[in-house]
Amino acid sequence: LSYFSIMSFMKKIGITGSIGSGKSFVGSLLRERGYMVLDADRQVHELYRTSAPLRASIAQAFGAESLTPEGVDRKYLARLIFKHDGARERLETLVCPYLTKSVGDFLMSEIPGGSGVKFVEAALFSRTPEIVAMLDEIWIVKAPEDVRLRRLIARGLGEEDARLRIQNQRGVCDESLFPGKCVRVLENAEGKPAIESQLDQLLL
Repeated sequence: LSYFSIMSFMKKIGITGSIGSGKSFVGSLLRERGYMVLDADRQVHELYRTSAPLRASIAQAFGAESLTPEGVDRKYLARLIFKHDGARERLETLVCPYLTKSVGDFLMSEIPGGSGVKFVEAALFSRTPEIVAMLDEIWIVKAPEDVRLRRLIARGLGEEDARLRIQNQRGVCDESLFPGKCVRVLENAEGKPAIESQLDQLLL
């Protein structure tokens, strides 16, 4: 099958949500149901580890000390991004072409058994319009801020750090950021049974 025939017969859905909303939880439930789900955030870290051209570009832009044998020195890069305006955008500009190709390759590959649905899970689709353009729908996972705060603290984050991360991501998954796309919202405040019920309806 050609790229266009595969893409036309398959629904391509993006899953996103602010920190603590549970987008990864939704992705795991879809995998349990047998769906193919690419975690774009994990894919970025795989590219940091395996893509020689990307690693060379990062070393040139941020110094050889930004790299480790397993990928990148996340604390080192985080300090640079915090201190220098434009550093995050520069890193994203380097990563985006490689991630876009990886996502495209995933979406282009055939699903065993024929046509169906594939999912791409990512925290910040709003910063990767090239990837959004490949998708038919965007599913936004939401939860009240107090629920998200409790979840982050339960993961081991300090309350101040958790609040700061929530503040930094406020608005990055708003429906208005995806004009022209079919946007669906999953409310994830009440646990697994409620999310499973919503998935049942969306996957009809």
